[in-house]
Amino acid sequence: MSKQKQLLAAILATIALLLTACSKGEDQPAVVRPVLVFEIGKGAGMEADVYAGEVRARVETDLAFRIGGKMVARLVDQGASVKAGQPLARLDPQDVKLAADAAHAQVNAADAEYRFAEAEMERYRSLLQKGFISQSAFDAKQNAYDAAKARHESARAQAAVILNQAVYATLIASQNGIVTNVMAEAGQVVAQGQPVMRIANPAEKEVAISISESKISEFRAALQSQQLLVTLSAQPGKTYPARVREIGAAADTATRTYPVRVSIPAADADVIIGMSANVAFVNATAGDVIAVPLSAILQQGDSTGVWRIGVDNKLFLQPVTVVKFRENAAIVKGNLKPGDKIVAAGVHKLREGLLVKPVTDPYITGDGKVAVHPAGAMQHIVAR
Repeated sequence: MSKQKQLLAAILATIALLLTACSKGEDQPAVVRPVLVFEIGKGAGMEADVYAGEVRARVETDLAFRIGGKMVARLVDQGASVKAGQPLARLDPQDVKLAADAAHAQVNAADAEYRFAEAEMERYRSLLQKGFISQSAFDAKQNAYDAAKARHESARAQAAVILNQAVYATLIASQNGIVTNVMAEAGQVVAQGQPVMRIANPAEKEVAISISESKISEFRAALQSQQLLVTLSAQPGKTYPARVREIGAAADTATRTYPVRVSIPAADADVIIGMSANVAFVNATAGDVIAVPLSAILQQGDSTGVWRIGVDNKLFLQPVTVVKFRENAAIVKGNLKPGDKIVAAGVHKLREGLLVKPVTDPYITGDGKVAVHPAGAMQHIVAR
C-alpha cells in the first residue's frame, strides 16, 4: 500500500505542476508588434511622378572681361550677394595704362599734323585768290588737309576706345544677384570674353530637372497649367505650386534625358538657389482607385491584398485588385476609403488577427498627405 500511495502522490504532484504551468501561460500578455502604417488620405487616387532637381535662377549670366590680361584681384567669393555696379575682379592695369599713353601720343601727333595742314590750306587759299598759284596746287593742299583731319579724328576715336579699355580692366556686376560660380582666380591670365563669374538673378526661381522621352507629352500638356508641386529637402513640410516653363528641344548626349525648367511663381525666402528640390507631377486617376506603396502589396498565389488595421489594432487581409504598377507605387481598387490604415512595409511577416502597434512615418502628415521623403522611401505617393 505504501508504494500505491507514493505513486498516487507523484501523479497528483505532476497534475498540480501542469496546472501551474498552464495558469502561468494564460497570464502572459499577447505580443504587440509595431508596424509602419500608411493612412489613406482624401484624394488618395492622385498619383505623382517625382523628379529630383536643383533650385536655379531663371536668368543666369556669365560675366567676362572685355579685354584680355592677367587677373590680379578677385573681390567676391562664390555665394556672395552683389549689387549692380559693384566691382567683382580686376586685371593688371599696367598694359592698359601703356596703351592709353601711346594712344594719347598718337592723338597729339595727329593734332599737330591737322593744325599744320589747316594752316597750309588757308595760305594756299589766299594765294589762289591773288592768282599766284593754280587751282590744282590748291586742291592738293585741300586733299592733304582732309587726310590730316581724318587721321586726327581716327586717332581720337582709337584713344577713346583704349581709355574705355582702361575701365574694362575692372569687372563690374551688371545686375543684382548671387555669385553661383567662380571660373578664374587671381594670377590667372584670361582671354577677352572668357567667363570669369556667373551671376544669378534671384528675382525668378525655378527647378531644373530631367525627364525621359516617354514623359515629354505629359509635360507639354502642362505648359500652361499648374499641375506640379515642388518640395525642398530642407523644408519637407512645405509645398509650392509650380508650372512647366520650358522643355529642352534635344536630349542630353550622356543621359538621353530632356532638360525641363519648372517655374515657382510663389517662391519665398525659404527657396534658396542651389537647394535640392523634388518636383511632383500630379495626375488624377479614377475616383474608385487608391495609390498605395508597393511595399504594402501582399501577393499570395493568385490573391492580392493589403493588411488593414482594424479599430482594435488587429490585422485583417483586405483583398484588392491591382489596376497598374508604377515605378514605385501601385494603383489598386478595393474596399478602401480615406482614413483607413494599412501596413506599409514587412507585409510578408504578418498574419491574420495579429495585434499591432501602428507607427506613422514622420514624413506622412496627419491628414494622410505624404511629403517627399529625403531618402526616397515614401516619395512615390502624393496622397492629396
